[in-house]
Amino acid sequence: MKECIVFDFDGTLVRRDSFFDFSLRYCLGRPLRLALATALLPVAACLRLRSLAAAASVLLWGMTLGVSARRFHAELARYARDVLPGLVNHAVFAELERHLREGRSVVVATGTLPVFVRSLLRARGTSEVLVAGTRLRRRFGGFVAETHCIGRTKLRELERRFAITAWTTVYTDSYADRPLMRGASEVVLVAPSRRTLTRARSLVHASKLRVL
Repeated sequence: MKECIVFDFDGTLVRRDSFFDFSLRYCLGRPLRLALATALLPVAACLRLRSLAAAASVLLWGMTLGVSARRFHAELARYARDVLPGLVNHAVFAELERHLREGRSVVVATGTLPVFVRSLLRARGTSEVLVAGTRLRRRFGGFVAETHCIGRTKLRELERRFAITAWTTVYTDSYADRPLMRGASEVVLVAPSRRTLTRARSLVHASKLRVL
């Protein structure tokens, strides 16, 4: 069985939160969307205390109310084509491509949308990488998150979609990926904050931890 290597996307393969960046650009170009999303911020803040996914879904719904699936997908594809290539973390992509050359299985497990990841992978000629990400669905005229692929949900999605239950190395910038870290023989932290590094050191033995 091949070794499996898991990469996060936001803050790891690219240098920022891709869906937040997309959402900001999308709303700034549409004042009415921005006004609706802003009006929903207090609701999202209350829901955040219970569920990050629920809070994110409220804002996403406000952004997309009345927008057709075709039109929204076109906007996502445009962002992936025009913006994401400029946000690439080339050192981390070099690691991903090295693992592929050496015959390992590579999967990206991310809280962002798979369309972003797959578009960037295709542009770099690495389409053999598996992708598990957040899935959307329509509800009451807008889009909400059906599955927000963060934390322990990444483990469930890896098993559900690809029957992956073991991995050797995890690349991430976030302590939210500690469920993945616990199962890895090596953890590579990508430009971690001081707090993330300190918390990771309390979770992972020093011999298993690398900073990139």
